[in-house]
Amino acid sequence: MSAWLRLHRQALADAGRRLAAQPVASAVAVVVIALAVALPVLAFALVQSVSRATAGLDTDPHVNVFLSLEATDADVRRIEAALKAHPESASVRFVPRDKALEELKATSHLADLLANLERNPLPHAFSVRTKSSEAARLASARAEWAALPAVDQVSAEFEWAEKISRWTRFAARALAGLAAVLAAAVLFIVGHLIRLQVVTMKEEIEVSQLIGATAADVRRPFLYHGLLQGLAAGGVAIALAAGVIAWLNAELSALTSSYAYEIKILFPGPDTLIATVAAVVALGVAGAWISVSRELRRFSQAA
Repeated sequence: MSAWLRLHRQALADAGRRLAAQPVASAVAVVVIALAVALPVLAFALVQSVSRATAGLDTDPHVNVFLSLEATDADVRRIEAALKAHPESASVRFVPRDKALEELKATSHLADLLANLERNPLPHAFSVRTKSSEAARLASARAEWAALPAVDQVSAEFEWAEKISRWTRFAARALAGLAAVLAAAVLFIVGHLIRLQVVTMKEEIEVSQLIGATAADVRRPFLYHGLLQGLAAGGVAIALAAGVIAWLNAELSALTSSYAYEIKILFPGPDTLIATVAAVVALGVAGAWISVSRELRRFSQAA
């Protein structure tokens, strides 16, 4: 076991010396790989933020029926009876204007402004759960409800939430495709860089093989080179993503400071970050393995 550990310590030290011997080239390679990795990290943060922001949106089929400000209690009872009797209605919930104002004050930053109003600007409303989300049936029901006396507006806001959810799912699939493409790019970059080193060390490798070095012995330092390169690139990618997200959040905070809701991009959690670094390290090792093995086969064929 001690001999095995010694071999790996020597290979790790050799890989570190090779990286330190060419600091500029090593730094450029790490930055290039980090940029390729930072893109899917940023995309994941955006998709995750949108998903969490839209998770609370109501996507169940429902229609909001807003009454006019002049609607009386008799109008409320008459419209409620008409909505409940409609064949498309699954359930009907009445939202009094006073309750709607209280909820708006509690859930927004406009409480002080709303408190200074002389009268309640919000109307009575009904939230109607519909039995179907088919466009034709909803359009027919909305037209009938909009024609009721004392009804000011009818809207199906869940359609927007449903569209956002669909776009979020599409973005997640697109992100998976982007991650796969960039992973292939990282694999190619690492493999190409390692290949150049193997080619420049061809004579040294051939001499070592003549005195008994196996393919595993030749391959080991390069594998650690790919590991160290991937580890450094993963760390730099996370730092770049963190910096960009912090900058974007500062800009969003300045833009939305006067709005009722705060928009913020969430940074990925520790599990995601660890998985990202581990994936980059694995790609670095895999790229080194593939490149070195291919060059060794070429050396043996040329001999």
